Amino acid sequence: MAKKASFESDAVREQFLSLRRFSLPDILCPAAGKGNRTQTHYVFPASNSPVYSIPVNLQDAEENCRPDFDAARNRQLIRPDNFPYGLSKAGWWDYCLAPHSYLLLEDGQCQAGLNLFNRFLHLDLNQRSAQLVDPGVGNEMLSTTNWFNPKTGELWFASWPVEDTVRRIHHPKNKVRVKIWRLSVRDHRIHEAWQGDFADSLHQLSLSPDHRFLILTELGLRTQAPIASAHQHGEIVPSEILVLDLKTGHPWRLPMRTASHVEFDPKNPELCYLSGHNIGLLGVKVGIFGPGTIQKFALKESGPELLGEFTAPDFHRITTHIVFRHRGKVLIGASGYPHTVFLIDAATMKLHQTLEMDPGEKVDTSQAPHICQQDSYGIGISEDGETLLVAGTGFIRVAMIAERRFCFHKRIAGYEANSYFTGHLGAFNLHFKESFISRPLPAQQNELASRGQRRAS
Repeated sequence: MAKKASFESDAVREQFLSLRRFSLPDILCPAAGKGNRTQTHYVFPASNSPVYSIPVNLQDAEENCRPDFDAARNRQLIRPDNFPYGLSKAGWWDYCLAPHSYLLLEDGQCQAGLNLFNRFLHLDLNQRSAQLVDPGVGNEMLSTTNWFNPKTGELWFASWPVEDTVRRIHHPKNKVRVKIWRLSVRDHRIHEAWQGDFADSLHQLSLSPDHRFLILTELGLRTQAPIASAHQHGEIVPSEILVLDLKTGHPWRLPMRTASHVEFDPKNPELCYLSGHNIGLLGVKVGIFGPGTIQKFALKESGPELLGEFTAPDFHRITTHIVFRHRGKVLIGASGYPHTVFLIDAATMKLHQTLEMDPGEKVDTSQAPHICQQDSYGIGISEDGETLLVAGTGFIRVAMIAERRFCFHKRIAGYEANSYFTGHLGAFNLHFKESFISRPLPAQQNELASRGQRRAS
């Protein structure tokens, strides 16, 4: 059966922090512990209910993946100290298990996307508990941020063999055998939707509003040269973006430097916006190699058509971008590192305005990658498009867009000294019902049992 993540109910911390006057939805905010595999998921209800947190301890959870990973390393004669991105063994598993994003499912269940792992982490927002779930796809690695169809109850995600990630330690440009799946969370049936050569480190999978096109992004973060000498511009291995026409089955692959996320236009379902980071992992540090981009595409039967692009000299490490309506305009909000929120006019792909937080470190990539000394932050938007929320390591801020200023700043109680913000905010209208993952998936039971027999033999 599924391994349940450690959860101490008496560790739940509550505080009152009403965001109701800002018309914000319910907000979820992740934090990871430095040097360990603990994490905390903070829930900020839109009502006057108290803020609460769900602590999760994933210590030793890597045992779900480590035997297969080590076996692949042995077959490919990888040195014991050689791990992806120049990470140590402990650093690699810390990175794999770090929380990154949120996807609301059904009945109070929320999938917390892990960076690079072969299990899903599901949070039960009713019971304030967590569980690791094996979807039953042969113990393959799973995409981080996925897509859920609330009408059909289908979870769409991608997977790839652990072997291919290990092979990319020496050959980062190798193609990877990828499968895309549809898993029903109601009857646990799973169907293969597509397979083909693509990449690993699959960061986000999303369907267009009309459900015709699927977009899958690769967050490569690899450098072409060894870590010690990766100090020149252009030494990041380019990522790829898969655009799949689900009607015809035709795939397109788009190159992008460190591909990250996709968001769709709230007015025109044909339009989407793709973000490119221009960053790489240098051991446990994030290196900024130059400014990032937001690209605007039209999805047509003939293929994706590039309509425009936004970039700026100080447009760095764009962890989050959101697309929303504000007073007759469609705006793209992007979290520019280390302290500037960019608001971009989606029609023109020109800068609309910026919102500045407290000044941060100066980023200079003229001589070498800038090594980030601060944590990233995430952004969300109110239902009326008037208010922007920012959350980071231990803090939450709210800005009135029309007033071009932040008007609310609070610390998040209970943030540990060694914890840091990871990834993205979740913004949902939560409705809590009975859990659908109170029992393990049949395929998951069989797969885990067979793995146990393999190891015993």
